[in-house]
Amino acid sequence: MARIVAAFAASHAPMQLAAADSAPGDQAKRFLEALGDAARRVREAGAQAVVMLSNEHFTNFFLENFPQCCVGLADRHTGPAEPWLPIPRGKIPGHGPLARSLADGLLGDGWMTSFSERLDLDHGVMTLYHALAPDGDLPLVPVLQNCAVAPMMPLPAWYDFGRALARAVENCTAVDRVALVAAGGLSHWIGVDRTGDIDEEFDRWFLDRLRRGALDEVLSLTDSELEQAGNGAHEIRSWLALAGAVDAPVTVTAYEPIHAWVTGMAVAEWHPATHGGRT
Repeated sequence: MARIVAAFAASHAPMQLAAADSAPGDQAKRFLEALGDAARRVREAGAQAVVMLSNEHFTNFFLENFPQCCVGLADRHTGPAEPWLPIPRGKIPGHGPLARSLADGLLGDGWMTSFSERLDLDHGVMTLYHALAPDGDLPLVPVLQNCAVAPMMPLPAWYDFGRALARAVENCTAVDRVALVAAGGLSHWIGVDRTGDIDEEFDRWFLDRLRRGALDEVLSLTDSELEQAGNGAHEIRSWLALAGAVDAPVTVTAYEPIHAWVTGMAVAEWHPATHGGRT
């Protein structure tokens, strides 16, 4: 039976790689160091594979077919999709047995997830995966979410999905040690007049409740209320799924409102090894 041995969430703005120096002062340094520390702890925990939750940015799906959730089943993925990201495009190792076990487990738990044998991974996954495995040697199971197109699965459902995902991980016999990563958020606006704005008040409110394990107020938000923090704020669905999956203390290790990256950039780590995971 597999164990979740490490877990973290982090923002995934493409500029954190493509234009890191555009952030003023030490903002980039603080965020990237916190991300690097979280990635290092995944490696120190001996994770044999990483399951990463991230928004689908119209890279693999469009409006004629846009699933709420898609599990990448392939033994190889491709990425990054954006040619301007400073990461060589190539093959990213998947973990077919783990991915199929997760898809089967979620289906058996009542979650009708989509699946794909061919995913092209964009910055939503690749910015964090590059921090985890700069040599591209850690098997990855991407779990792409609809955090962009109405109707979206409600926030409480994503928290419950995380609980089911944890059960599916723990019932898997294909690996022993798994890391969970959530990629996206926090507040930001994309493709609208407010692009570049950041809602620091919302970000700090959300991170405070995450830290205290007091997510009821967050889970009660409607999509229209959440969108007051930007159309990109819907990506906290990834964080909430991870919070559902890992019942453990949370440490927020960085928060930087980086306007040059048009995003409230944060890193948070869960500590399942010291607390025990959810069953």
